[in-house]
Amino acid sequence: MIMDKDQKNQPTIETVRVIGAAGFYAGLAGAAAAVVMIVWSPQVAPEVFSYPFDAVGLAVAQVFFSIQHLFLAALIGILPWTAAVGRSRLARTWLTVAAWALVAFAVLELVVIPAADTVASDPVSGLIGAGYGILSLLVGVALIVGGIGVVRKCGWTGAKRYLPLILGIFVFVPMLPSLMGPSILGRLSIGAWVLLFAALGWFLWHSGSRDLERSAAASREKVAGS
Repeated sequence: MIMDKDQKNQPTIETVRVIGAAGFYAGLAGAAAAVVMIVWSPQVAPEVFSYPFDAVGLAVAQVFFSIQHLFLAALIGILPWTAAVGRSRLARTWLTVAAWALVAFAVLELVVIPAADTVASDPVSGLIGAGYGILSLLVGVALIVGGIGVVRKCGWTGAKRYLPLILGIFVFVPMLPSLMGPSILGRLSIGAWVLLFAALGWFLWHSGSRDLERSAAASREKVAGS
């Protein structure tokens, strides 16, 4: 449950529901976008950064992905203030790191738009790849460490308590290896990854808000009895 000393910072039940719902739909939208990128008729050569889109298509896609990452960041960022984390400082710290890393991802998605015509052999392409790689590693590590904290001291029960940990592990196996192979594998793995975010959003939207109601009720009873 949420710690009493943080009670004044506790999000409202409606806030948890809204962020959970937003994360759920952002995850679904991300999975749909992965399918679109797989079936889209290529407008440039595979070695061009904007592939399969032209420069305009890339700009539209990157703005979408930036907004989507902000919703995913909000989803992870709300977890430390819900029953999912319980009293785990480990989970609270590292899930916050993961949320800020996703915000950085959102910024990067916009920064790379001018590099639409960059080819794989260009040094700029290497810098872009390094940026995505570093942030991916940071998100993965932060979710794994934070996820361990959730599993150890979780207010949730059942399979959902493992979701943050699974999200972190998924970055390293299979997502990052698949990104080094054919583009279709990378997009399928990213699509599957964001579906896990959708599942997390669903739990927060429904059972997560009920957990918060129970936490608030328990706190009120404690105050009334003191």
